Amino acid sequence: MTTNGTVTAQHRPRFADGGQARLPLSDGDWVAVRRELSYGQQRRLAAAGLSGVPQALVEQGQGEGLSLDLAAYDLERLSTWLLDWSFRDADGGPVVVSRQSIEALHPDTAAEINAALDAHIEALEAKKGRPGGPSKPAATSPSASASAGRGRS
Repeated sequence: MTTNGTVTAQHRPRFADGGQARLPLSDGDWVAVRRELSYGQQRRLAAAGLSGVPQALVEQGQGEGLSLDLAAYDLERLSTWLLDWSFRDADGGPVVVSRQSIEALHPDTAAEINAALDAHIEALEAKKGRPGGPSKPAATSPSASASAGRGRS
């Protein structure tokens, strides 16, 4: 990029993209998710489901160890990422995305949303290494895929 004959570098964004991405699901349905998470959203999600104190303090006799509530993490993950969806209630009316409606999802639907979200996050990670890509994508913890709620019904 040049301005008045001088070369200027394209600056990387310093704030998270506040936009959304629409992810297709089966049967023509879709979910709209955040394009990426902000630092604060990442930190809150990383701490979701954790309680207790670090192992180093436990070894010093300063409290109990960390415990992980995967259900709390999974619910917070969807609550953080989901913005909208095409789902309708039994009468054909739109269902607003909320913690309560997320908790009411059929397990197969939640697994499908998590799979689409995993693909979205992986695409963000892939862009991370390219010039001009986001410097810190909306990734969750490395265990996010393992705890994404997919399992045998």
